[in-house]
Amino acid sequence: MSETKQFFSVSKVRLDDAGFATHVMWSEIDSRTNLDVGDPVVVPVGDVIDALRDGAQVHATFLPPHTHLPDQTLEVVGRSDGSETIALARRPGLAPAPLVSLHDIAALGDLAQTRKTLSSYSSHRRPHGVYAVSKVGLDIDGRITHVQWGRVDTARNQWIGTEAVVAVADAVSALLAGDQVFALFASANGHLPLRQFTCVDYADGRQTVVLQGPPITGHEIHDMDRLST
Repeated sequence: MSETKQFFSVSKVRLDDAGFATHVMWSEIDSRTNLDVGDPVVVPVGDVIDALRDGAQVHATFLPPHTHLPDQTLEVVGRSDGSETIALARRPGLAPAPLVSLHDIAALGDLAQTRKTLSSYSSHRRPHGVYAVSKVGLDIDGRITHVQWGRVDTARNQWIGTEAVVAVADAVSALLAGDQVFALFASANGHLPLRQFTCVDYADGRQTVVLQGPPITGHEIHDMDRLST
């Protein structure tokens, strides 16, 4: 699916030490009503680059005293190391120095923020695999530290190889690479993939995975089978 004729609004941005964007909080906008389509989500800047290349329009909103400025669009720019990032697009007729910069967008804090997988807004990146988690290991705060998982052949509805116990960092890496990771819950018909995982960052730099969407009774992390300690 192409992002052509889609519109997104960036409300917050996380910058690295050099002032380049690494993550943004954005939401899709209905161009007819100018209202958000769903809740804002945090995504890596690579998702924004892909959306822009697919023809989407991505606008930035600013902090005071710049809130009165017209919508400012974002564009893809190259860095000296050959990588790509985003910057405010220059408007025709304006002086070379922009009136505002990425620093005038609200800062994205370091508290845990749910992210979409990289494939969520990209027509160039697609899930490379599907994994199912049958058991989880939790720390004293209830956060996942390890998973027992395996890759799944969705066409045949069977495991590909055997399950393995791995650190949660492996599940985080899979999600960031565009794979899908599902949670298995016990039912009368066996263990079923009833929910999907997404990843979160914490202020101390740790990453883990959580279940997407609102709470569902009987289908939460603590309802999954546990790894023995």
